[in-house]
Amino acid sequence: MDLSIQAHGADLAANARMDFIFRGINYSVDRYDGQFAYERRFRQGDMDVLDRLDNNGFTRHFNDSLVVLNDTIAQRYQSSVNSVIYFAQLPYGLDGDAVNLKLIGTDSIMDSNYYEIQVTFKEEGGGEDHEDVFVYWIDTQDYLIDYMAYSYCEDDCGFRFRESVNRRNLNGITVQDYNNYKSNRQDPKLEDLDDAFEAGKLQLLSEIKTEFPDVKLHNK
Repeated sequence: MDLSIQAHGADLAANARMDFIFRGINYSVDRYDGQFAYERRFRQGDMDVLDRLDNNGFTRHFNDSLVVLNDTIAQRYQSSVNSVIYFAQLPYGLDGDAVNLKLIGTDSIMDSNYYEIQVTFKEEGGGEDHEDVFVYWIDTQDYLIDYMAYSYCEDDCGFRFRESVNRRNLNGITVQDYNNYKSNRQDPKLEDLDDAFEAGKLQLLSEIKTEFPDVKLHNK
């Protein structure tokens, strides 16, 4: 995984700013010297909304005025912002103390060879969704993540398989989009979803597009 983080330039993201649009909403992530700030900006009726998650926690502003939120709502908004940033900057953070890595083995997809790595998270430091399970297919030649699968339980539970597309390199950091697939099976094994993908048995659910990305590196 360390080689994949380097191949994606994700190590550079620890001291960089990235701005992008996801599903019509403006996002930014800024990290420098151990400090971080994730922001989401959008229009809601006649109000400008700013959601911000940083080292001090989560806040929401309407037209520059702080909004008092109950803990449940604040956690929901925080998780939403964090999830978008997480997927936009993968594999950043997958070398963290709360991350459990397991090499399942090697596999091939579309005539390319991959390391198949399972990622789980410790309860302490693993975040609200620490029970989620991921599998990453990392190319054995260039160490880039071409495919991933994951299970989740939010309002409901499910499984997804993603294919990397539209890969771009911005100031040394790789940004990529994904074709997002689902399985019609009730309880598939994550590590077998690549076989279902090759066999054309997965249903294309959506396209995950990181649009108009802009990356600026901070000089320490």
